[in-house]
Amino acid sequence: MSARSASIKLHREIYAEEAIADAAATFEGYAHFAVKPEGDHFVVEMSDIESEVEGDVVAEFCNFVLANSAVIRRGSHA
Repeated sequence: MSARSASIKLHREIYAEEAIADAAATFEGYAHFAVKPEGDHFVVEMSDIESEVEGDVVAEFCNFVLANSAVIRRGSHA
């Protein structure tokens, strides 16, 4: 098993910090996460991405963050 990593930039106007933290906690068994603000973005550094899992962990993480950000943003504008 080889260690994989990825760096993801998520724009603050679209992605909620709470959704990123929730996704990192949900996916903690599949990778290690470090999140830092950088200008208009949150930068998510994923390391030690599990290569034995079926599917694309990075894409699934991003989908999870996007869906939860939409729910959070919709709730704050209700």
